[in-house]
Amino acid sequence: MELQEAIRGRRSIRKYKPEEPPASLIASVLEEGLWAPSNMNTQPWHFVVVTGEKKEELRTVVGSSGEAILPKLERIFADKPKVIRFTLDFFRDLGQAPVLIFCYGPSDYLTPPPNLSEAERRLFEIERSTNLQSVSAAIQNILLAAHSVGLGTCWMTGPLHVTEEINARLGVENQELVAVITLGYPDQEPPAPKRKEGRISWLR
Repeated sequence: MELQEAIRGRRSIRKYKPEEPPASLIASVLEEGLWAPSNMNTQPWHFVVVTGEKKEELRTVVGSSGEAILPKLERIFADKPKVIRFTLDFFRDLGQAPVLIFCYGPSDYLTPPPNLSEAERRLFEIERSTNLQSVSAAIQNILLAAHSVGLGTCWMTGPLHVTEEINARLGVENQELVAVITLGYPDQEPPAPKRKEGRISWLR
């Protein structure tokens, strides 16, 4: 698959077939994530892949975050109640995705220490931002790699509302949850959303 085809053909998938992809295929997709650019080549990411019974346990936890995003859904899709219902349904069962990938970055810069100067606080915030950007670049690689081999994904940030419970269930400490990716064989073909205009400015 050509790069442009992968970029333009990728969709957020919210309905999956029950078949779990082979572990070797999942591993090959994750490997592409590890080749993303990162902050001074620190490669600050960590991915936790969850399947089987543990996935069912985590699905319940992640699903509970749907209500937390309801106000945002109602604001953005005020005239599209079907979209709101579909999104909440997706949160409840995660589209029956057979694989969940929890994406983490370092938590070193999550909480600023007290008594920082304004300049020190700004540097602290920038460092956290660059780590988040690095993990996000890896996530995008994973999404494109998955699409190129016939898998579907959905990049979710709603689960951040239940971060503490997710971390407790996974036994993760001293890392910052950045996103959750659902992964599996797609059971839908969403249309391509229209691209919004006015998103690029040129200065000469």
